[in-house]
Amino acid sequence: MRVWRSVALLCSLAVGCGGGLPEETIQEDERPQARSPGEEGDEAPEAQWGRVELGTASLVKDIFPAPGDVPPWLAPSPSSLVEFRGRLYFAANFEDGRGGLWRSDGSGSSTVPVKEFPAPPSPASPVPVSELTRVDTRLFFVAGDADHGGELWVSDGTTPGTKLVKDLTPGRGDSLPYNLTALGKTLLFFRFLPGTLDAPGSTELWRSDGTEAGTVRVRDMGPDSSLISSQVIVGGTLFFVFTDPVNGTELWKTDGTEAGTALVRDLRPGPDSSNPFYLRAVGRYVFFLTQTSDGMSELWRTDGTGGGTVLVEAIPPGPDTYNPRLLGVVGGRCLYLTLTNLSDHRLYLYRLRVDEAGAVSKRRVAALPNPFAGEPDADPYITSFTVAGSRLFFGLAISTSGPAPRDVQLWVTDGTGAGTKLLHRPLSLSDEFETQLYTLDDRILFSGIGEGTGLELWVSDGTEQGTRMLQDLNAGPGASYPSGFTRVGTSVFFVAEDPAHGSELWVLPPRSSLASQ
Repeated sequence: MRVWRSVALLCSLAVGCGGGLPEETIQEDERPQARSPGEEGDEAPEAQWGRVELGTASLVKDIFPAPGDVPPWLAPSPSSLVEFRGRLYFAANFEDGRGGLWRSDGSGSSTVPVKEFPAPPSPASPVPVSELTRVDTRLFFVAGDADHGGELWVSDGTTPGTKLVKDLTPGRGDSLPYNLTALGKTLLFFRFLPGTLDAPGSTELWRSDGTEAGTVRVRDMGPDSSLISSQVIVGGTLFFVFTDPVNGTELWKTDGTEAGTALVRDLRPGPDSSNPFYLRAVGRYVFFLTQTSDGMSELWRTDGTGGGTVLVEAIPPGPDTYNPRLLGVVGGRCLYLTLTNLSDHRLYLYRLRVDEAGAVSKRRVAALPNPFAGEPDADPYITSFTVAGSRLFFGLAISTSGPAPRDVQLWVTDGTGAGTKLLHRPLSLSDEFETQLYTLDDRILFSGIGEGTGLELWVSDGTEQGTRMLQDLNAGPGASYPSGFTRVGTSVFFVAEDPAHGSELWVLPPRSSLASQ
C-alpha cells in the first residue's frame, strides 16, 4: 500500500551557519526568467519535441486477458514504458508467468513482442521483464529464462539483437540487477548477493556497455549494505544514498569507476546516519535535506567533494516547521521547498534562488489555503510535482486519520504569490493509485476527476481556462486511471483501463504533426 503520509521531519529555514538564509528583494509581480542558452538544467520538452495540438486517444491493442474483478493497479498491464529509436518499448508480464519485451508504433499491427520469456518450470518463480532503460543505442532490461534466471539483457530493438548480456549468477540462479541507470553511454546497476548463516549479504555496483566483456563490477560496497532509492545525476556523476554498518546512511557518488566511487562526506561520523533525502540538482550542485536524531533537519549543498559539502541552513523543530520537502528546479536556478504548519494546517511554499557560487536566497511565495483546517487530522502534504516551461505544477493533498486523503488538488506556481493558483480538484483520492503529473511541453497531462466522471485524462497549460478534461475514456462515472505517460515523437502512449479490455496500452496522437496551439 502506498505510504499515505510523510514522516515528520520539521522545518522553517530559520537558523544555521550564522543565521537564516538571506531574503530575496523581489517585487510581487516579478516572474522567473527563462533559462539562458547553455545554462545548466533539464532540457525543456517543448524544445526537444515541439508543441502539438492534441488529438483523440484510442486503444492500441488488447494484449492481456480480461482480469475480472481486480483493481487496475493490480491487474496485468503494460509497464516500464520507454521511448527507444522512435518507437515505444514496454514490458508485458502475464498472470501465468510469461513475460515479454514489446514494441509499438501506435497501431495494433505494429504492437508485437520483440522477445518472449516463457513461464519457468515449477517450482521456480517467474522473473518479470522490468527496468527498461535506454542507454545511447541500446535498451537494457531485466528478465529471466529457464536457463539463466533473472539477469541483465540488452536489445537493439530487434529480436535477433536481443540477448543476455552476462550470466552473473551462472546457471538458473537469479542475479536480479536493479536500479538500472544511464550515465552517459554507460549503464550502471546494483546487485545484491544474499548472505548465508555465516556471512551477511552484500551489495555490488556494476557497469555495462552491453557486452559480456564490458560488464564488470565497479565496487563491492561491503556486507550489510544496501541502496536507498534517492539519487540524482550531475554532469558525469551519479549521486546516490547508501547505507552500510561503517558509515550509516549517507551520500555517495560514482562516475562508473572504482576510483570514482566514494562516500561524499560522512555527515554523522561513524555508524550514525544523516539520512539524506530529496536530492535535487541545481547547476553543478546537489541540494538535499538531512535529519538528526533530535528532530533537527538541515539543508545541505555539495559539489561532490568533502570540502565542498556545506550546511546551508539548520531547520529546528517546531509546530510551524513540519515535513520539509524539496520539489522541482525551474530554470536551472530556482529550487522550491514546502513546509507544513501544524498550527494553522497550511502548506508554505518557498523559492530558493541559487547563484553560480551556490549561495542561496530564500523567499516565501505563498501560504496555501486549507478548506478543511478545522477538521481533525487535516494536514497538507505534497503528492507529486513536475516542471513545465517556467512553472512548477504540484499535487497538494489533505490528510485524514486513515490512509486515503480527503482531497487532492492540482496547483501551479511561477514563483510569485499572484502566480500561485489552484487549477483543479480533485485528483486521485485513492491511497493505492496516485495521480501522475507528466510534462508534455509547457503543458502537463494528468488524471483528474470531473463532474459526472471518474479519474480520467486531463491537460493543463497552467491556467484555469486551459485546464480541462481531454477525454472520458471509461465513459460515465467509471475511472480509466491513466498512467505511465511516455512521449514518442508527437504522440503520447499511456496505460488506461475500461471494462471491456482491462488495463491496456493507449495512444494520444496529434491532430496534425504540423499543427500547434
